[in-house]
Amino acid sequence: MKWLLVLSSVLVAFSNAQLDDACYSKTVSECQFQDSENLNDCNALFSGFIKNVVELQKYANHQLEKSYEYLLLAANFGTYVKNRPGFEKQFRALSDKSWSNAITLIKHITKRGGVHDFSVNTTRKADKKPLLGFNEMLALALALDYEKTLAKEAHHIHQKNTHAQHTDYDPEIAHFMEEEFIEYQAGTVRKLSGYTNDLKKLLKDYSSEYSKKESGDNTLALYLFDEYLAKQ
Repeated sequence: MKWLLVLSSVLVAFSNAQLDDACYSKTVSECQFQDSENLNDCNALFSGFIKNVVELQKYANHQLEKSYEYLLLAANFGTYVKNRPGFEKQFRALSDKSWSNAITLIKHITKRGGVHDFSVNTTRKADKKPLLGFNEMLALALALDYEKTLAKEAHHIHQKNTHAQHTDYDPEIAHFMEEEFIEYQAGTVRKLSGYTNDLKKLLKDYSSEYSKKESGDNTLALYLFDEYLAKQ
């Protein structure tokens, strides 16, 4: 009787091993020949990545879009007419960071076995704004709105991949978003909100002090604030 129990245990273990190696066996059969055309399982795809890749593609394209828009804002304040090197520096830094974020996202998509799609739409044409006509206050306010939007998108991707069920679940994407974007976006929103409120108060106080003078304007206040931004 004892040998029957041992034999039964061995057969069950062998059966389970075959089930565990089903993917391996299939992969070997498809990948062992270099001229094989059926290599569907020989890739880096796993977990719920394939069902979440579009969100990453959209976020990467949004980062690229914002990079170009920040570059336009930087050029707007870098002319000899505006001559705001501090504002130019801040918007150029935001542009470079958005570009770097997009590259990081695209690399991660390919790392997980996907292919980036630059045609995934991010912004409606109606949402486009004439950036070259913006003054200092409007430009900071717009940048703050942009960063809040990017932060919310990062939170959405993180939440979707953290609480997804079954085949949609991919904690690696959630960890990636948290490590690379969420903390940075929170810091950027905090910084831009501080700049926006400081400039608003500065312009308000300066206007109140010189409101009775014909020559009173915000030129000096903007100049001093731009000098402050240039040192950051």
